[in-house]
Amino acid sequence: MGPAMNPTPGQKWSFADYVALAVLVAAAAMLFFSGLSSRSLWGSEGRWAVIAREMMQGGNYFLPTINGVVYFDKPLLSYWAIIPFSLFSGVTEASARIPGVLAGMGTVALIFAIGRRLFGLASGFYAGLILLTTAMFGFWSRTASAEVLNVLAIWSMLWILQGRGAGRPFHRYLLFYLVAAVSSFCKGPLAPAVAVTAVAAVSCVGMIRDIRQKGFGGAPGKATDHFDWILSARGVLAAVCGLAAFALLLFLPVIMTGSWEAVELMWRENVVRFLEPFDHVEPFYIYFKHTPVFLLPWTLLAIGAVIHMKRWGGGPERRWLATVTVAIFLFFTLSGSRRSYYILPLVPAFALIIGRSLAGFLHRETEKDSPLMKVALVITAFIPVIAGAALIAGFFGFEAYRHSSEIIAGPVIMMAGIAALFFLFKRMYVPGSALVVLLFFGLLLWTFTAGTSIGERGRGLKPFARHVASRIEGVSDGNVAIYGVGNSSFIFYLDRKVPVRALSDVRQVCSFGDGVGRYLITEEAFVGTIEKECGSERFDRALSESRDDRTKRRNDLVLLVAPKGR
Repeated sequence: MGPAMNPTPGQKWSFADYVALAVLVAAAAMLFFSGLSSRSLWGSEGRWAVIAREMMQGGNYFLPTINGVVYFDKPLLSYWAIIPFSLFSGVTEASARIPGVLAGMGTVALIFAIGRRLFGLASGFYAGLILLTTAMFGFWSRTASAEVLNVLAIWSMLWILQGRGAGRPFHRYLLFYLVAAVSSFCKGPLAPAVAVTAVAAVSCVGMIRDIRQKGFGGAPGKATDHFDWILSARGVLAAVCGLAAFALLLFLPVIMTGSWEAVELMWRENVVRFLEPFDHVEPFYIYFKHTPVFLLPWTLLAIGAVIHMKRWGGGPERRWLATVTVAIFLFFTLSGSRRSYYILPLVPAFALIIGRSLAGFLHRETEKDSPLMKVALVITAFIPVIAGAALIAGFFGFEAYRHSSEIIAGPVIMMAGIAALFFLFKRMYVPGSALVVLLFFGLLLWTFTAGTSIGERGRGLKPFARHVASRIEGVSDGNVAIYGVGNSSFIFYLDRKVPVRALSDVRQVCSFGDGVGRYLITEEAFVGTIEKECGSERFDRALSESRDDRTKRRNDLVLLVAPKGR
């Protein structure tokens, strides 16, 4: 399964290193780019797509808007990242997601480099394979958002300062703080805060270890050695440069637009939300529930790998990885605002742990007596067997989920899963593990292509928006309005060249309905109120997002038309 264990981690890169990196990047590109435009915009993706498009249409790149309304929800960099990929075709589902794809590929490459530096070629290679086949990481790498860009920034900063501090050149400190400054304008200062917390934890652990071994003599010198990134003259100078870059980027929108909303956003979304959360309040233990989900399908192997860490032996590399992992977990746990995907930066840490434990288990005969790693591998290998059977069942038993590929993919995956189990039971761990990884790669590839097309069957927003766009084509802008529509994806798919008129209350809706041949787009939840306040004869229902009146939902969209000839 890939390259053999490198006995000298951190040595100069060899031809084998570059080959391993190329394989990982190519595999990540194949997986993350496949079917990128086959899924319509989901959730908050619409905000990124609409904002980027309106920036390009209006030529104002410092004032994000949705349907012409200023919308400062995230800093500007994640919106700007979409624009280079939209210059020729305009903003599409694919172009909005490409920054995330590239960030995902970059993170896989970076985790390989970190794993190689810490533990050797095989560990880095396996860590990269684990990361790119982790379902949630793959999903978010194919999503128009700032999440994986943030993950890349965090681990870039950790990579820059990994290792003993004393004697590091100035450019490493400078790069650390410049990455911190720039990444703050992707999802706020979250990335720098996480990275600095992890680096500070590593420094504290190192200093405490020195004090325990050598006593308190020379403690100030020990502190300077371990906290050189902020206490040394080079560290302070680099930090000042980073703060200057941060201030410039922070106030640039203010200078360009005269609006302080970008600064207010930075304060509200990062400081206030962390200390005094106003939304997404969950119990402190919630990440103990989310983390296993975000590690699928490698959750059991992650547990086995963590326990297997005691077989690694001591050393700064193990301490560094363990400290970083705990620090990232505690950072998000102590935050007042908690959402499931906030924990995404933790996934690469577990990929590194699994990669190192798997390399040790597979390539060191003395470590093949680990029962937990064996059990975890065997149970994990059952997942493709079950998945293959599910695909077969979907084809024959569930017409709504039927896809022509299932009759081929299902049996192949199930039989290959059985073969992987055979290898593992025969203690042929290398081919068995390789086959398991290949199967999960194939399952994700199927999910991102054929599986996505199945999921799109039940989603009506995009086709509804396109039907509405066709229905109101040629209608003057003054005769089209929305009321209570907060779905940015709908605005994107409606694809009007100018903002759609937004009505703020029912009285405006009633007045709007006095015109002839006017179209109102609203949500199902507001139809009853409109009929009550404006009269049932004011509007006719022209189109509905719901395909079946029996399954109408409150947030389904409706196109109403003021009848002609009243």
